[in-house]
Amino acid sequence: MKSKCKPLKLFWRIVISAVGAALILIAVSNLTLYFFGETALISVTTRRIGGANDQYQPNQRYEWSVDYTFTDKNGVSHNGHTAQRGSDLPPRTDSRAYYFSFAPFINALESEAQPNIGQLLYMVIGIFLLLAMNRK
Repeated sequence: MKSKCKPLKLFWRIVISAVGAALILIAVSNLTLYFFGETALISVTTRRIGGANDQYQPNQRYEWSVDYTFTDKNGVSHNGHTAQRGSDLPPRTDSRAYYFSFAPFINALESEAQPNIGQLLYMVIGIFLLLAMNRK
């Protein structure tokens, strides 16, 4: 019985460690975009996803899909996508996106790349998961 549990424990240890590493990577990539990335003006298209969720306040009842297009410094057009919560009117979005010049497929809206408490929270949770799963 003990030998059957060991692979299962190892599996969950790897999965939870990967989630922790992914959270840290997301936070660090957004921060590095803000400090080392290029900026570009964007054109935005929004569409509402699903119906109203009455558990939220009126200004957060709907989820909106935000698609944006920007042109990098070499003149090549790239796309980005994010989701935002908002009211029955489309959410106001940023006018700029951050991207890496060497990898423009890694991009984010200006508000997502700016340093914020969410990035710190992602890093703390990621570090906690890594330490909790790999401590002996």
